[in-house]
Amino acid sequence: MDEMQPIQALPGMEEMVARDPLTEAQLRSAHARRIFEVDEGYAPWMEDYWRLVGEGWPWRQAVYMLWASLPGDRRQPRTQGELATEVLGLTSDRVIREWKAGNPALDAEIARLSASILSKRRAAIYDALAESASNPSPRANSDRRLALEMMGDYSPKVGVTVTPGQQAPEDLDELSAEELRALEMGPGAENE
Repeated sequence: MDEMQPIQALPGMEEMVARDPLTEAQLRSAHARRIFEVDEGYAPWMEDYWRLVGEGWPWRQAVYMLWASLPGDRRQPRTQGELATEVLGLTSDRVIREWKAGNPALDAEIARLSASILSKRRAAIYDALAESASNPSPRANSDRRLALEMMGDYSPKVGVTVTPGQQAPEDLDELSAEELRALEMGPGAENE
């Protein structure tokens, strides 16, 4: 197989090529990266993108992880193949499949990014909970209970039945789940 030869630079990249001749794949990558980093459509991704790149992730993998961490119906472009060819400057999504197969840290980072969506909206979530919990309607009872439990002002009571002749345990925290179930059901109750 012939070694890939340097090719003509894309517009705006002539100086880079003059210093260090690049292959076609390297030029496609550099061009795609430059377009991605200035595209206003990806502005919401940039904080996480720069953090991932700063942690040492290659730019393409960082973009893929951000895209994959979104719910399927919110992804732009819609498919992994389109992301590969339209955004990452790849010829297909084969490289992405290879990344996923050879690097379990990729999936772990995608999971972390997916969960971070909640953390970023923590203040809004608490605000919505406070708004709902302070509503006097009976429909807001579960939100009131949740808010009070979170603040430590309410603790649901767990009923334990002690029959005559049975000694109540000193500390329920020391009992196993099975022992607690037996106490809760009372004597002669069958386990389900």
